[in-house]
Amino acid sequence: MSNCPKCGEKLGRFYFKQTCPHCGANLMYYDFENSLKNDAEQAEREFDAVERLLNGIKASAIGSVAAVLRLVCFLLPIAALLLPVFTANGDSVNLIGIIKSVTGGGVFGDTLLTLCFADFVCVVAFALVSIVVSLFSFTKNGLKRNVVISSAGIAAFSGIYIAVISAGGGLAYGFFVVLALQIVTVALHFAVSKKINAE
Repeated sequence: MSNCPKCGEKLGRFYFKQTCPHCGANLMYYDFENSLKNDAEQAEREFDAVERLLNGIKASAIGSVAAVLRLVCFLLPIAALLLPVFTANGDSVNLIGIIKSVTGGGVFGDTLLTLCFADFVCVVAFALVSIVVSLFSFTKNGLKRNVVISSAGIAAFSGIYIAVISAGGGLAYGFFVVLALQIVTVALHFAVSKKINAE
């Protein structure tokens, strides 16, 4: 059972004619222009929402010098892993050495190398997550989210290094380079947020 959109009179369940028997209104095309207008307005609102999202992502990723620097700084800690980061068993440990040990099967038999490997994975994982999360810096809680993710990455990197030291490893200068770059990234979150909010 349905009603006529014009007069409101009830129509039979099996009434399939095109016009209302009470007022003669065309049931299929009644108020068709307004329906088209409403559909057009809805489509425009959706297009505007998508455009705002894309503009926000662009501003977050490459909208300012600080945003571009931050994007580079997400990747620099990974590059810094090529430097000697730890010392283990009398040798320096860097990303290339860990990769060779993993392919040779020597990492997981040595607790110290396993911890170094975990720390390197931590740096790479948090860098990649930070890149994705930073695309939404323009949102209401963008700055808080970015700072929390980056701070968690610093805490995890530093926490695993304590385990490395406890297992008999040592620090090399690459560790401090990685840590400094991660801290610079946090500072750039604030610079990017300030620029976005100023626009």
